[in-house]
Amino acid sequence: MRHSPLTEFALLARAPDEALDLERLTLCVARIGTPDLDAAAVSARLDALADQLADDVHPSAPPDVLAAALARGIGGRLGFAGHPEVFSGAPGSYLDHVVEHRTGLPILLAIVWILLGRRLGVPVVGIGYPGHFLACLDLPGARIYVDPFAAGEPREAAELLARLPGAAPRGVLDPTPTRAIVTRVLVNLKHLWVGAGDHALALGAVDRILLLAGEIPAELRDRGLLALRVGRTTEARRDLERYLTVAGASPDRVEVLKVLARIPR
Repeated sequence: MRHSPLTEFALLARAPDEALDLERLTLCVARIGTPDLDAAAVSARLDALADQLADDVHPSAPPDVLAAALARGIGGRLGFAGHPEVFSGAPGSYLDHVVEHRTGLPILLAIVWILLGRRLGVPVVGIGYPGHFLACLDLPGARIYVDPFAAGEPREAAELLARLPGAAPRGVLDPTPTRAIVTRVLVNLKHLWVGAGDHALALGAVDRILLLAGEIPAELRDRGLLALRVGRTTEARRDLERYLTVAGASPDRVEVLKVLARIPR
């Protein structure tokens, strides 16, 4: 029997960090929009796309040559690139939609690079650059940064660091772990749905964030407030009380106490 999207996600999220499956987790996120999604068909489509590039991508090539070949293949031949309209709706965060339409949020395009790179024998990692998301060929003795949203244009590390205001955060250009990548996808969806007033879907996103990333105080608070919005008062009280316990002397403590006082027991 097939699990519900949330149960499937919970099962995948239990894996240790080194065993987390980026592809399956990202497809499970896509099941929020399409509960009956055929994940195997999307994976088969990625297999087929990688096959189209296999003759032109040689993992043993020099790093800059390899990066250029991937950009020509993924960003050029296959047409994966960004468009401004992808920021206005949830489909830009769904892997099935991105694979079908060849566009999506920067983080989803980076995920496509990672997944195609794996199939082609090229180690590609995600880079959680502030305000954007990049990919990187993580090769022996060399890291080649690329912007999947710009069809794989190369980016120099010095250029990326120079763009940041003030001192660069430590490790800003280091690979982003799978758990953090998927959490960032979910946070994007959460903010989108909160902005659209779709509290039930936003609540589902926060459920998954907490399953994946653990007991983040701000997410506990937000889940409680969203649960209250959709009439799940028992869950709202539980989460808000837990938030007050784990958040300590939070700036919004008084406001949360006022909300709790209005929730019937």
